[in-house]
Amino acid sequence: MRKEAAPSSAPSTAASFGKLFVCFETKPLVATLLALTLVMLLWNLPPYYQNLLSTTRPCSAPSLTSAAAATTSLLATNVSLPYTATPVAEKKYYSAPKAKPRDPNKRVFEAYGNAAALFVRMGAYRGGPTTFAVVGLASKPIHVFGRPWYKCEWISNNGSSYRAKAYKMLPDWGYGRVYTVLVVNCTFPFNPNQDNLGGKLMINAYYGESQRKYEKFTALEEAPGSYNESKYHSPFQYEYLYCGSSLYGNLSADRMREWMAYHAWFFGPNSHFVFHDAGGVTPEVRAALDPWVRAGRATMQDIRDQAEFDGYYYNQFLVVNDCLHRYRHAANWTFFFDVDEYIYLPDGNTLESVLNEFSDYTQFTIEQNPMSSVLCLNNSSEQYSRQWGFEKLLFRESRTGIRRDRKYAIQAKNAYATGVHMSENVIGKTLHKTETKIRYYHYHNTITVHQELCREFLPLSAKNNVTWFNKLPYVYDDNMKKLANTIKEFERKTIGNGNLQ
Repeated sequence: MRKEAAPSSAPSTAASFGKLFVCFETKPLVATLLALTLVMLLWNLPPYYQNLLSTTRPCSAPSLTSAAAATTSLLATNVSLPYTATPVAEKKYYSAPKAKPRDPNKRVFEAYGNAAALFVRMGAYRGGPTTFAVVGLASKPIHVFGRPWYKCEWISNNGSSYRAKAYKMLPDWGYGRVYTVLVVNCTFPFNPNQDNLGGKLMINAYYGESQRKYEKFTALEEAPGSYNESKYHSPFQYEYLYCGSSLYGNLSADRMREWMAYHAWFFGPNSHFVFHDAGGVTPEVRAALDPWVRAGRATMQDIRDQAEFDGYYYNQFLVVNDCLHRYRHAANWTFFFDVDEYIYLPDGNTLESVLNEFSDYTQFTIEQNPMSSVLCLNNSSEQYSRQWGFEKLLFRESRTGIRRDRKYAIQAKNAYATGVHMSENVIGKTLHKTETKIRYYHYHNTITVHQELCREFLPLSAKNNVTWFNKLPYVYDDNMKKLANTIKEFERKTIGNGNLQ
């Protein structure tokens, strides 16, 4: 009788592995390959594979052979090893290494992570029947050392599409950091949504002169029937609009309350205030502004996510440009200044008469009266702890012939981009000699002071003399103090806040 040769060890091993997967009813060789594939897969999974293993139910199988048991033991050992889990909030991406070149003198540059984005869209707005503005941030090095450019395309819901030349503006004038502010203007030869069926504004953002590498995104969508021609012609909703810069730092709720009450009175009932919270609006600050928000006099926008993009000064230029275009046709005049600055009309001027006089200009700048943030009169009859900031800080720095920062107002319908202190992208004239008509008091370094503002006291004789403090001359100026009672009474009648005297 013929004798069969002894079975080899390899088939025996395969058969053993095959028993592991008896529930799949596959051939031994396929089962072996599957087992090895599973081992390699689990070996290369990130740390969260442990949870996967702990929640997976194995199928029932006969006893494992020594080889399979060894494999199972190895997996069990790995599962029980301690590890440090990566926090869920963090995002990490695996970059496969490049193949090493054969030439030892051939250097390889291995990049990991992501650089600054080509475009970071904040908002996109229709600027009129034929124009649109897309406001955002862009990688500053790309614009400094390269030539990025853009295309605009309107894709209508009726199936047609139209293209238009894009014009880019960089309004932060080199102040940008990793990111710079970018406004892309799209002007079509006609209203691309003239049938009012709606559509999309698409932007092609090119990295350089080549058309081969670009990013395409939807900048704006208009729903059917949403286009309203009357929005882009006067009369506008408001007479005056305030566009505030980024609110950051440990702001004083008292100072914010005083500022808001004063300017709600100054601009009158047909005005609106837009604030941008970059992390400075604490619950106390919000409580001071909420009555005005509820009354429809103010809007608070949350822009705290801007901190992810390294721009100039909490992305001030980005914020004012977004506000300009978002409310371009909301008011006759739009004002840009900060919350430690108070607009003032000298010599009995009225805001209406001044702006009527300036109506032939697209924008005008406003000169400042710099006020001390610490000097008060040493007057025992005054209860300074109960007074408002502009009621007790009465000493103005009096140097002349020097250049000081200005703030400005603009007819936004004639502006394509703007800055913090003025715009250089406007249609029309700019007026600078306005100090006899309108000024602003600047209480620098007061907006984050939570303790008593009066920290240095001057004798009563300082009312009539020039006082030198920290090598600067100061003179007494009580123009704002004279308005304090009027503002407090206005606040009480308008929103009922009478808890501060």
